[in-house]
Amino acid sequence: MSTDSHPPKPPPDPLAVALANIDPAPHGFDWNALMFNAGRESKARALAFWRAAAALCAVVAACLFIALLARPVAIVERPVYLERPAPRVEVPAPSVPAPQVTWNYDEPAAPGSAAKWFALRAELLANGLPEPEPKVDAPRRD
Repeated sequence: MSTDSHPPKPPPDPLAVALANIDPAPHGFDWNALMFNAGRESKARALAFWRAAAALCAVVAACLFIALLARPVAIVERPVYLERPAPRVEVPAPSVPAPQVTWNYDEPAAPGSAAKWFALRAELLANGLPEPEPKVDAPRRD
């Protein structure tokens, strides 16, 4: 007796087998890479301009350096004037006498005035200024 209670399986469909062997397509679109490449391409001209400007500046600097090293040394000749001392001429002395110069000095301080000043200073520092006298108001007209 046969123990097979199930009917035999049909052969697999060739289309289903072919679809099972295909790898799925990658998902979506890589926006980051697209934006990066777009930015790089948009700045390509500006980058080329600045590279050319930098190269031009380097060439000009090199030419100026070579011109500085290659220029001849300039020798400047000019006359140098030396001063001779003037001959001495003796002038006769004036017949009018020179005016008398008088100096005005302050009077010398009296002896002991420094001691009086220091004593007054010490008293003011110790006691302070004296109280001012009270002012009397003028009478009012009513």
